[in-house]
Amino acid sequence: MRRSFTFHFVICVLFALSLPLSGCLLGPGSLRHSRTNYNRAVQKTAREELLLNLVRMRYDQSVEFMRIPSITGQYSYDLDLAGTWSDGNPNIPSFLGMGMQSKPTIVYAPEQEQEFNRRLLSPIRSETIELLASKGWRIDRVLMLTVHNINDVENAISAGGPTPKYQPIYEEFKYFTEMMRALQVDDHSFEFAYKKVVTDEAVQVGDPIPIEQIDGESQILAVEKGYRFHVSADNKSATLWKNEIKSPDKILRFAKYADESFEVQEICSTLELDPELKEFQVSRDSDGQLARPHSRRSPNVDVALRNELIVSTRSLKEIMHFLSQPVEVPDSHIKKGIVRQTIQPATNCPFDWQEIFHDLFRVQTSKIRPRGSAVSIKHNEHWFYIDESDIESKRTFNLLLELFNLEIRAGGGAQIPLLTI
Repeated sequence: MRRSFTFHFVICVLFALSLPLSGCLLGPGSLRHSRTNYNRAVQKTAREELLLNLVRMRYDQSVEFMRIPSITGQYSYDLDLAGTWSDGNPNIPSFLGMGMQSKPTIVYAPEQEQEFNRRLLSPIRSETIELLASKGWRIDRVLMLTVHNINDVENAISAGGPTPKYQPIYEEFKYFTEMMRALQVDDHSFEFAYKKVVTDEAVQVGDPIPIEQIDGESQILAVEKGYRFHVSADNKSATLWKNEIKSPDKILRFAKYADESFEVQEICSTLELDPELKEFQVSRDSDGQLARPHSRRSPNVDVALRNELIVSTRSLKEIMHFLSQPVEVPDSHIKKGIVRQTIQPATNCPFDWQEIFHDLFRVQTSKIRPRGSAVSIKHNEHWFYIDESDIESKRTFNLLLELFNLEIRAGGGAQIPLLTI
């Protein structure tokens, strides 16, 4: 009788002790233990997928993206109690088993929708460039990735597709971005701004108003708001008119103290801008044509100076092609002709893509799995990775992820993983 009492007492105690544990693992506790793990997994695999696609491009292979519409996590809690019996009397339980099982259901969907491909191939919006430049990103990094050309100054246009056979034209554009970076370091000596433009064309606003209802105060208030009254020919009524306001002009403005600086003078010279102007309108190249060959103008040659910057931007897929060029590949793959090697026409020697990137982006390769990598993937029996200590490459890769989120996933709520517990 005493042993039976002891047995039931122990069961009750163990059951009571297991309740707080089950509360930690189920309900709100399961969210606390699983959310960050799923977050890390989604982020890690997204980075690996992006790097994998860069490597595929270097090998002239097609890219593929997989999205995760939903993650469903199902949890179960089990309590197993085992005891031994002797002479028909129960003893104290010899085994207590407690466990939780996680059975996640993850849905994958290939990104093959028309809208996804349209965004992947559409030029980057100029608003995105301005946003990134104003939020602390290095201006030379942003311009190098996103811009085809400015005022016919080329930025390695041929690198926006499969690896080119010959070295692209890039020197002047790189020099321009270096000058812009110097101004940015110098306490942000430039800014992208919007300027309101009021035209001379006026439009009628509202119906005619009897002339006796218009007093001096109404006229003053109308002028303050940018309106004016037009009195009818018979002087019996008047109508409100207002000048039309065009969409604000985007402008690049240099700080007054930087107007005469070496960097501003070099920027104006490179882009053939009028150095007497304080600000320049920024226009998008709407015809979508490639830039014309451009070379630094001689000081003895008269050219028509510009008052605007005509900017042609890359698409996200072109940016990915561009960033695939400095991916290091094994020498054996080059010798076998698996990948193309760009050469310098003048010397017929291999072209080093770091002359363009200047250590802003580097993807290394190794036969064995690398240690201390920020992100790594295996492809063609080799590992490709960004070293954890390579800060500049990590930041350029993060900028690519930022552009992907802004241009592809912005507004795409259906593409955001939904976690259900």
